[in-house]
Amino acid sequence: MKNIYLIITLFIGIQSTLAFDGRVKKSINLDWRFSLDANVNAQDKNFDDSQWRQLNVPHDWSIEGEFLESNASGTSGAFLPGGIGWYRKEINIDKLSKEEEYEIHFDGVYLNSDVWINGHHLGFHPNGYIGFSYNLTEHLVEGKNVIAVKVDHSKLPSGRWYTGSGIYRNVWLERHHKLHVLPNELLITTPEVSNEKAVVNVSTAIKNTWGKKKNIEVNFQIVDPKGKVVGNYDQKLKVVDQNEIQHQLELENPFLWSTDAPNIYYLNIAIKENKQLIDTYSTHFGIRKLDWIPQKGLFLNDQPILLKGLSNHQDAGPVGVAVPEQVLYRRLKMLKDMGCNALRTAHHPFAPEFYTMCDTMGFMVMDEAFDGWWKNKADYDYGIYFEKYWKKDLENFVKRDRNHPSVVIWSIGNEVPKFTNDEQESIVNELKKHDTSRPVTQGRGYLGTHIDLAGFNGHGELKNVIENYHKKDPNKLIIGTEITHTLQTRGVYRTKTWYRTKDNPAPWEKPEHFKRIEPRVYKIKDLSEEEVFTGITSKYQSSYDNSIVRIGVRHEWNRVEALDYYIGNFRWTGFDYLGESFNWPARTANFGIIDLAGFPKDHYYLYQSLWSDVPMVHILPHWSHKGKEGVKIPVVVYTNGDAAELFLNGKSLGKKEMTSERQIVWQVPYTKGKVEAIAYKEGKEWSKQIIQTAEEAYTMKLTSDRKRINADKKDVLHCEINVVDAEGNIVPNAMDEVTIEVSGAGKIIGIENGDILDMSSSKYDLTRKVFNGKCLLIIQSNGKTGDINIKVTSKTLKEADLRIGTHAL
Repeated sequence: MKNIYLIITLFIGIQSTLAFDGRVKKSINLDWRFSLDANVNAQDKNFDDSQWRQLNVPHDWSIEGEFLESNASGTSGAFLPGGIGWYRKEINIDKLSKEEEYEIHFDGVYLNSDVWINGHHLGFHPNGYIGFSYNLTEHLVEGKNVIAVKVDHSKLPSGRWYTGSGIYRNVWLERHHKLHVLPNELLITTPEVSNEKAVVNVSTAIKNTWGKKKNIEVNFQIVDPKGKVVGNYDQKLKVVDQNEIQHQLELENPFLWSTDAPNIYYLNIAIKENKQLIDTYSTHFGIRKLDWIPQKGLFLNDQPILLKGLSNHQDAGPVGVAVPEQVLYRRLKMLKDMGCNALRTAHHPFAPEFYTMCDTMGFMVMDEAFDGWWKNKADYDYGIYFEKYWKKDLENFVKRDRNHPSVVIWSIGNEVPKFTNDEQESIVNELKKHDTSRPVTQGRGYLGTHIDLAGFNGHGELKNVIENYHKKDPNKLIIGTEITHTLQTRGVYRTKTWYRTKDNPAPWEKPEHFKRIEPRVYKIKDLSEEEVFTGITSKYQSSYDNSIVRIGVRHEWNRVEALDYYIGNFRWTGFDYLGESFNWPARTANFGIIDLAGFPKDHYYLYQSLWSDVPMVHILPHWSHKGKEGVKIPVVVYTNGDAAELFLNGKSLGKKEMTSERQIVWQVPYTKGKVEAIAYKEGKEWSKQIIQTAEEAYTMKLTSDRKRINADKKDVLHCEINVVDAEGNIVPNAMDEVTIEVSGAGKIIGIENGDILDMSSSKYDLTRKVFNGKCLLIIQSNGKTGDINIKVTSKTLKEADLRIGTHAL
């Protein structure tokens, strides 16, 4: 966890003094009052909110609601409710000074927010995905001040996926001097990069709101990843209103940023007036060189690299879109461990801390501004407001993210219906007013003439589509902005290949569609002549790589490696996400390689075999198939070795070489016992795995990813509930009902089993079924020190408990 959060600093308390020594930015997430009531007008300072619920933000009220088929969000929004919510918070300021200004920063409110301070309306902001700020100074008083926020999410659907509702990202109160750095005007670029030298250009603006000229001195300091000051520059200025400053520094033998070595530099800016420090601002950046070479590919620091990418929505299953930092970090670490090196923000800007984590963990980001443009795609989405707000929102988006080394591509939209070249050109030109250092693409925007990279979504999965495009435009690199689409349900298997368009069409797909595209689909051979695993609902998908839309994972990655002009892709998706389901009663479709609970499916290990160099081998399916004795079961092995040998109860079933099929298959008559796979590389043992038949379910094993957590009302732990037999083997088909109790220094903020058809509340239903042997608890500190006591009971299983400590910061 060291250095993960970098400059996301939470200050404890506000200090207002005349001896001003730099800006203070403080989290004000704690102790808001909330009401889900459309019939109040709660903007007045003296409004009585004493009976309202007290909570902390980030907060998503939709995930707290009931899944109902009648909810207007429908399949798009996972059948969860919207509404109108009010938030109020007191801010106490002991003393105001004429030298100071105060601003409030909202990282994200979904959506249509109005904000007041002491009854004064500050503004309306319709975009639910990009942050916004207001200057509070002229409306503040010493003592009690009240912020009121109205969030209007009463008209649904407002998106094509689960959006959540409320103040679902961090809120900050900032105090700074009237003469200060403008963070959004700061631009750091590295136009020359080599192992021997890097040129760093810094451009920023200084704002003076005194109304009279001020003489100041500005210091720029660059600190390298080891903490050494490697650049220093002072400049004297006379500032009347706003001054632009530009400076260039040269660094010798720089530490380059890459996905394997995400080295971070810091830029510190200090302003002095009459030798007194009046403002400070610090940010981080990376030094890297990216070359996008037609017909050759992408090069990072002169080394070829493929984008091993995933698309993701921002929700995190049981917590909705109010995602604690530790939950986000756990998810990103899982992807990093799998070998993923690139992420796409589908289909909008993510929270600021996401980009900081990507900077420090080594992900390349395709940063997406919008889903659609002038024509709304959901009945009440941002398209309603696009004409009036898009330029300002695009500017804020680019300026917010342009100094992140992780951000390597801008995306201006996704599957925009019937867009024109003129529309595309206007958005690209507007974006490039604020940054020209990165290429621009568009999800399924390849027909447009003004993007730098040709982006292909699902259509690009068909045979010869990408190849034919390259023949027509050989000088434009191609990227799979949303490729490939496959589906899996954790722990479910079918041996006959399943094609969505033929076997269970999406709501928008007509039955005859498959006949039209069938010759262009990458077919996958059945693993058996007759289906081995019968009686499974069509709503669940197979965890072999044989449940596809147009192309499977293995065919797709072979294509990426074979075509130099095809620089990689962003699979749909990394994690199962809420919304976009096929119909009631499903919360989603199973596109993720990790389920809603954060448990890996078998595709996780397939991608690991393709993307990671860390020795690994993985066997599927599990080996607990009561009633299948003597039936031949296809046993599949994924490995990044070059061969593997399979053993059943100690007897070798043969050693096989890895081929372009990217999997090794044995047909094994089922008998209880132990299956072992040993992978080899260059003739030497590389990795091995053993799976064991489980007997009858006996009890539960509880495991936590944290031994103790901070008692700060923010920190979280993830507790796995695994149903096991008497020998401790996980029972992979267990569906037992369990009851969860948490007491002491923590509270449950999410319960999830990964079953897309389970419509239980992830917040309030403490009696749940496990799904295929597993369930997850997410527990957050309630601010107390001591122990968090977790107890799980069941009518069919022996109870289990776990104790996790908390400690004060």
